[in-house]
Amino acid sequence: MKFIDEARITVGSGKGGNGCVAFRRESNMPKGGPSGGDGGKGGDLILRGSSQLLTLYDFRLKRVYEARSGEQGMGRDKYGKAAEDLILDLPMGTMIFEVDREDESEKLIADLTKEGKKVVVCKGGDGGRGNIHFKSSVNQAPRQAEDGFPGEEKRIRLQLKIIADVGLLGLPNAGKSTFISKISAAKPKIAAYPFTTLVPNLGVIEDYEGNKMVIADIPGLIEGASTGMGLGHRYLKHVERTRFLVHILSASDLSLDDPFSGFDLLDEELRIYDDELAAKTQIRVINKIDLLSEEDLAALKEKAKEANDNIYFMSALHEDGVEELLSDMWTRFSKMNQEEADEQSRKTEEQA
Repeated sequence: MKFIDEARITVGSGKGGNGCVAFRRESNMPKGGPSGGDGGKGGDLILRGSSQLLTLYDFRLKRVYEARSGEQGMGRDKYGKAAEDLILDLPMGTMIFEVDREDESEKLIADLTKEGKKVVVCKGGDGGRGNIHFKSSVNQAPRQAEDGFPGEEKRIRLQLKIIADVGLLGLPNAGKSTFISKISAAKPKIAAYPFTTLVPNLGVIEDYEGNKMVIADIPGLIEGASTGMGLGHRYLKHVERTRFLVHILSASDLSLDDPFSGFDLLDEELRIYDDELAAKTQIRVINKIDLLSEEDLAALKEKAKEANDNIYFMSALHEDGVEELLSDMWTRFSKMNQEEADEQSRKTEEQA
């Protein structure tokens, strides 16, 4: 299925059912007495986060969604049946913006960051009252009932920002896809040319205790990505929610005179795009060391040591150095989990 991370749709809730005008057939009662029931409530339009989805593709195919209306009230004091709510599942990480019909301005109304999180975007209309509610001492046989109340309609824009623990960044053909294919069940397209990855890929890895870490492989970035150059700029938003980054540089792109300049290039692009993104914790990796001679590899490691730069050296293709990198990733992941748990515990104690 094609990866789509933005869509505009129109959504609406159901109209309430009309109240009923009806009368019983009873002696000594004007027209038998009123017996018209209320109309049923219209269905709500609800959006729900789902981890089973990764794209907004379906919402490019169908752009209008409307819940059903409530049933009409009936005689013999029977109320109309309320309509079922219409629930639309969206990928976790989808932001929902209401679009003003006049000036196209937008307002964020929800952010589906958790599995199963629901938000009522359009509330269904209430059912109209039947004539049983309008009987009075001066009107024993009312022929009055209410129409059902209309539902709501909104234009909304959906924007998906993938939720992952780790974001893989690098220049085109750095070997990110090979790396994620080696450590997870993800099967990205892999080829020996730049821009093989055209959309983000997600991989999930699990440790011996059952902890899961989600990794997002972002299409290769180039200089000027923050201003729209290349392909990766479209997907920078998908690393905004990652907890830390793994920055991969290919040995084939290195200059032995200034071997780590590729890291600085993309760091600057991140800074231009978003200071918070640039400030995220990074693990730096040089991949494809199988392309280097032993002398050149030793020289690179010495330069990294002299610069006091903790850089991992690996060949994802041959799985050389992968375990050391994974060990660091799990250590950072566990530490961040513990820090978040401690912070949540502190907040809970303060509120108590």
